[in-house]
Amino acid sequence: MTNFLENSRYKPKYPVQTLGKALDVLIYIKNNASADGVSIAELSEYLNMGKSTVHRLLDTLLAYNFVEKTYANASYKLGWGIYDIGSSVPFQHSLNNTNFYPLLEELCNECSETINFGIMNNNSVVILYKAEPNIKIRANVNIGGNEPLYCTAIGKLFLSSLSVQEVKDYFIHSDITNYTNNTITTAEKMIPELAKIAQNGYSIDNEEFYAGLICVAVPVYDYSGKIVAGISISGPSERMVQKKIDDVLPLLKKSCEKLSIHFGYR
Repeated sequence: MTNFLENSRYKPKYPVQTLGKALDVLIYIKNNASADGVSIAELSEYLNMGKSTVHRLLDTLLAYNFVEKTYANASYKLGWGIYDIGSSVPFQHSLNNTNFYPLLEELCNECSETINFGIMNNNSVVILYKAEPNIKIRANVNIGGNEPLYCTAIGKLFLSSLSVQEVKDYFIHSDITNYTNNTITTAEKMIPELAKIAQNGYSIDNEEFYAGLICVAVPVYDYSGKIVAGISISGPSERMVQKKIDDVLPLLKKSCEKLSIHFGYR
C-alpha cells in the first residue's frame, strides 16, 4: 500500500482515516492523470483498499464534483471542483502576508547582518521589509525606496530571469549610473554575470551600489516557477568576506526555500 502521508512534511496528531483514504484516492488520480481516467480496480490494488470502500469514497467525491465519472469505461478523473478550490490558493498566499516576517527575523539573528526582502516594481527593486541586527555598524537600506536592478543583489536576480535580448533592451531604455568603481554599466558585461547567477542560484552585489557594502541574495519563487521576490543579506565589506558569505548562504537558501514553498513552489 502507498500512503501519501508518509512523504508529508507534517504528520497529523489526530488523523482521520476515512479522510486520509479519500485524499489518497485524489492524489493517486492526480499522479496518474489521463483522459481515460483511473478504474476502481486500479485504485483498489494500488492503495490496498477494498473495491467497495473505493467505490463509496468515489461516490462521495463525485457529489462534491471533486471527481468525474467516465461512463464509457466506468473510470474516474479529477473534477472541476478541485480546480475551483485550487485556483483560490495563490490569492491566500500573497506578498502582503506578514506570516513570513518571523522567518526574516530568525535569519537576521542567525547571520547577525541586515536582512532585506524585496520585489521588482517598474524595473526597480522595492524593499518591503528589513530585519536589522543589534550591532552598531549595519547596512543602510531604506524600506519602500526604489533601487536599480543592475547594481543590487536582489535586482540582479530578476535580471537573471530575462532573456539576453530583454537584458539588452533594459540597458538601452534605463538610466545607468556608475555608482562605484565596481558598477556594471553595460549589457555586454552584465550578461555573463547573469548567467553565473542563474547557474549558482544566488547573486552578489560586490560594492556595486554603495562603496563598502556587500550583499548576497537568493530568489523566492512562486507556484509557477517565477521569481517573485528576493531575500538578501547585506553588511560592511570588512565583515562580508568570502568566508562569511559561504557561512550565511546555506541559511539564506533554506529561508528562501521555505518562503518559496509558502508561495506554492515545488
